[in-house]
Amino acid sequence: MGCELFEKFNKDGGFMKKIITNLFYFLFLLTLSYSAVTIDSTIGDVKVNGNTAVIGQKLNLNDLIKTSIRSTAILSVNGHRVTVAQRTEALIADLTDETSLLKVLMGRIRAVVMKLKIKQKFEIKTPTAICAVRGTDFAVEIGEDLNTRLEVYEGIVAAKEETTGSEVFVNPGEFTTIQKGEAPKEPQKLESEKKEEKAEDKKDEFKSEAQREIFMEISRDSVMGRAAEEIKLAEYQNGKALIDVYGKRVRLEEYIYRPPEDKKQFKYVVLNERENRFDFGKILFTFNKELPINLNDVTKNMFHSDGSTAPGWYLTNLDSVMSNTYDKILEEASDGKMVANDSADPTEWNLFFSKYKFYIGNTDSTANSGKGKLMWQFADTGDNIPQKSEFTYLPGTQNESHTDPASTTVSLMPEGTNIFHFAYKDVYADNSWVEKHNYIINDDGKTQQFSDIVDSENVSSEKIKEKILTLNFQNVYTSSLFTDQNSVDDGLGKRIDLIFSSKLLSDSGILSLPNSLNQ
Repeated sequence: MGCELFEKFNKDGGFMKKIITNLFYFLFLLTLSYSAVTIDSTIGDVKVNGNTAVIGQKLNLNDLIKTSIRSTAILSVNGHRVTVAQRTEALIADLTDETSLLKVLMGRIRAVVMKLKIKQKFEIKTPTAICAVRGTDFAVEIGEDLNTRLEVYEGIVAAKEETTGSEVFVNPGEFTTIQKGEAPKEPQKLESEKKEEKAEDKKDEFKSEAQREIFMEISRDSVMGRAAEEIKLAEYQNGKALIDVYGKRVRLEEYIYRPPEDKKQFKYVVLNERENRFDFGKILFTFNKELPINLNDVTKNMFHSDGSTAPGWYLTNLDSVMSNTYDKILEEASDGKMVANDSADPTEWNLFFSKYKFYIGNTDSTANSGKGKLMWQFADTGDNIPQKSEFTYLPGTQNESHTDPASTTVSLMPEGTNIFHFAYKDVYADNSWVEKHNYIINDDGKTQQFSDIVDSENVSSEKIKEKILTLNFQNVYTSSLFTDQNSVDDGLGKRIDLIFSSKLLSDSGILSLPNSLNQ
């Protein structure tokens, strides 16, 4: 059941590709809208000129966007991605094909700026400074004293204090502060950069810390506390209220974040709050080398790539957890590489993990460093093809099939071949079991049918994309090993119950959509 949270997209070429091959295929071209500012996503209370912001809304010159506490927004500004943190006010000060100028009155924003043409410029103005860039990743924060702090993660930013005209160039991994009437301070290294310089071997320690968080931090307070900090620097965010397949109201928040300690990693986090329960999922993606500014350059090929040449970036590790804050399902995949379909004359490449482990546990788990019971694992011996001898199951289990971890009961589409509800159950040697149900639903909780996505009016690939981007994926897990001591019984049993959106997955490039119906 490798990489459970995203398995239904990507295992064996992708869930959608397996079920309706001609409709969904992993090829998506990112398109940019120039001379425009649009709201890509919001979380919490976000307003434009005093009115509630709407996803997809276009902003005009002099429009003011304002976020409240625990609220954020992501803007597309002439194709550049701008994250507006909580308690921030920003104004669209100038906007043409060649100029993007944002004025930050208070708070913090982060901008990921695509490569600019010769005459194009992207600038952020504060009460004390103008920050001008040429293709970079940086953040600007205005303190209560109206001083400006500039942090640069990629590229170079020119920071100028307007009164004196003094200017400094801030390099990657540096920051400066700017006070009105004074020259900008000499750039200094960010704390994360200082730590990296002190010890290169700290990377293993960072990886262990990142894994520790993924596997061990599962209380609601620890998850929400970390999320409150990370979401300030999240590159992709989405939040909304919806109804689940059981008719329960859910508040969904999800984001993608790059840990500053390791530039080879990014993390996907999804949070679900219901009246009497809290469920969450996290996946830590680790690559073979430092990630580029535009994350889509990596995600679009990280599971599958067409062509004779292997993609430059590939996943080496994937660690995930899904939990209801007591029970948890954990996965560790390592030694990842891209494997050609034909070593002599490759035409496509697919991700292959040489090692994989699947656990079920809870907060009382003591086995395997607190991860829980190891249900099965895989260790490749070097041929890049799963063999029966390479699988190790819960003691006493050994199947005829070399790809099933246990006796498996499959009811692929229990409500019929037109309804997107998928289910199967694994029973292990000690009679413990885990069962999974996956649904594609709309915001009203209706399980989608083929005709809901493709009908007489939805026949073009663009129409289908628009429809898919409004949908959600609900994964429900039950197990004989679950105890769910932290949740009030809502009559639906002990379970891990997660909903995530197609929109954020598509925005970040994890889910790719077709260019034509023939793909």
